[in-house]
Amino acid sequence: MDRKVWDRVVSGAGALMAFLLVAVGIAAVYGGMFGQDNVRDRLQPQNISFAPADAMTPEESAEVGDFAGQKVENGAQAEAFSRYIGLHLQGINGGKTYSETSSEARALEEDDPARAEVDGMVETLFRGETLRAILLNAYGWWTISTLALFVGYGMIVAGLILAALAFLGFRHARKVALVATPATGTRAAA
Repeated sequence: MDRKVWDRVVSGAGALMAFLLVAVGIAAVYGGMFGQDNVRDRLQPQNISFAPADAMTPEESAEVGDFAGQKVENGAQAEAFSRYIGLHLQGINGGKTYSETSSEARALEEDDPARAEVDGMVETLFRGETLRAILLNAYGWWTISTLALFVGYGMIVAGLILAALAFLGFRHARKVALVATPATGTRAAA
């Protein structure tokens, strides 16, 4: 196979890969933007806001960081607010989980005076842990969407670089002139 044909084959494969990289990259960017918009659209109407910094304990400030006083609108804020809720849940029933507290409640007789108090803790823990799970779900989708954005941008850049290299390969293929070598009678690329 002579050099001109080889340049065209390699450049053609490069051009096809460049097209695919750019196309998949655009789809990944679209998916990432869609995911982030979707998370934001689900969080904003909930009107979840962090307490102002001056109203927080040092432990709460440590969990929340710079989000104090802000509205929860993205995945990072949702994750911080879930930690904020988790901190409050630790103060209920000595840090026991919903499952542990529910088992404790079921072990008590219906007419036991302590049952109402434990049932109240079960309800509070259930709500808190459910909210945490929903917020962590938003955080997870936000993270995946952000990753898709970065990968998409990277694929687009890689595709454009590969397209430029394919263009240069086609240009080189046009410039390659076949020259006959007098001693052997074979042709060589100039």
